[in-house]
Amino acid sequence: MDKLVERLPEIISAAAQSYLGILALLSVALSVLAYFFFAKASEKVKVGIFVLLFFGVIAFGIAMFRASDHSPKAPQAALSGEAKTILQKVAQDPSGLILFERYGAGVDLHTNGESLLTSKEDHRALASWESALQQLVDNGLLATQGDRGEVFEITKQGYEAAKRLEGSRGTPVD
Repeated sequence: MDKLVERLPEIISAAAQSYLGILALLSVALSVLAYFFFAKASEKVKVGIFVLLFFGVIAFGIAMFRASDHSPKAPQAALSGEAKTILQKVAQDPSGLILFERYGAGVDLHTNGESLLTSKEDHRALASWESALQQLVDNGLLATQGDRGEVFEITKQGYEAAKRLEGSRGTPVD
């Protein structure tokens, strides 16, 4: 019991990370309280209290899940300079595609008829551009096409983000 009391803050923090965790913690807490408050009560009272607590937890769970459907989505992480450049360039491409091609010892990253890799031998720069592509995919701004990781297509969210980027600079996107 002492270990439970010591670890209680950790348990509460972990449970607070999700709606199901909160619901589980609430259920356990109510069960413990009901046991101590109504241990010596008659069977009818125990059943009545159980039913009330049960339906209360169900109602709370339903309310929580309804509220979670309307909660705002997490903001996207700040984009790197390379990611912003890719997003702006691919938004101007009529096909909305960016190609990351590996051939032999060479690599190329291009969209809208323009290569974005200025130095194809600089591995540090290549790693930055690859990271930028992954960042855009992780944020839902680009979608991978195929299974080789060479073709990426801008998403609706990507067009909207590119428009916001361009709007903040005062130049419109096509």
